Amino acid sequence: MSNFIADDEPPKKHTTHPPPPHSLSSLPDDIVLRCLVRQIFPKCHHLNISWVSKDLRFLVRSPELKVLRSTLPKSSLHLCFQKDDDHHSSFHWFTLSETSTTTTEYGLVPNPTPFPPHKYGSSTVTVGSKIFFIGGSIESSSDLWILDTPSGNMTKGPSMSMPREKGEAAVGVIDGKIYVLGGRTFLDGRFHEVEVFDVKSETWELAGLENVRKISQRSASVEGKVYMVEYKKTSVYNPRGGEGKRLVQMVNHRLSEGGRKDRLKDMAHRVCVVEDVLFAFFNRTGLMWFDTKLYVWRRLVGRDGKELPFILYAGAIGGIRGKACGFVYDG
Repeated sequence: MSNFIADDEPPKKHTTHPPPPHSLSSLPDDIVLRCLVRQIFPKCHHLNISWVSKDLRFLVRSPELKVLRSTLPKSSLHLCFQKDDDHHSSFHWFTLSETSTTTTEYGLVPNPTPFPPHKYGSSTVTVGSKIFFIGGSIESSSDLWILDTPSGNMTKGPSMSMPREKGEAAVGVIDGKIYVLGGRTFLDGRFHEVEVFDVKSETWELAGLENVRKISQRSASVEGKVYMVEYKKTSVYNPRGGEGKRLVQMVNHRLSEGGRKDRLKDMAHRVCVVEDVLFAFFNRTGLMWFDTKLYVWRRLVGRDGKELPFILYAGAIGGIRGKACGFVYDG
């Protein structure tokens, strides 16, 4: 005889709850890295993310993140500020980046990249994500230093054949090569070498002799030419020109009302290129752009056709995402 116990109680209902949302810490490392590098979480928020957990702090500071970031197209502007305090100078890097993926707001983010003091005042130029420091600072130098901005690594490149003085060498990039002009004291009426650095092969070569000596750093490359903006004149170097025709000097003019060309007796202290347009910040005239068709400088105008308000001085200007960006002293 067997016993059988019947279950008279109704079956219990099992309620299902949605799984808890995944936190950033629960994701695999490779996915977290890609979220960080693709600006799903903008760089300005990385410091806050690093406080969430030790694992996230490790990923934010990891060399893998720097390597992944180096594969992205350039979308930020790097600035170095000098701070003087009781006869001591310190240098601080900042990156101007978008602070949001949905708006066009920008912010300065501190960058821990070390800056070698002996390169302050040297000529600088960018190729891709690298910044090249060329020539001397306090004394003449043939040094070349290369900063890889994604990784923050500073390395010394091959030296030039001749030293260049502080703030006196013009530089420009044409077809991936860096052209260096001037930066030498003019002695005995001699012409000086134009040197070219091939970024891919990391080698220097000579590109002929030109009648250039001390030239200001206010230079940039536009339409395959190096433009050097000086007091009352602009020099243009075209590497494709024939012998004796590569360097052309022209008197600076500005386009005034009624299409009249007036002499521009002013000194530019900052230049930059945005979308193949040369901009210069002049001491008394303000921000202007160079018309390569008419060979004149022109003031910027707003959508209403009127000239933009005059800005007395800009500490720096640069281009980012097709926009010209100026840094103006306040106070």
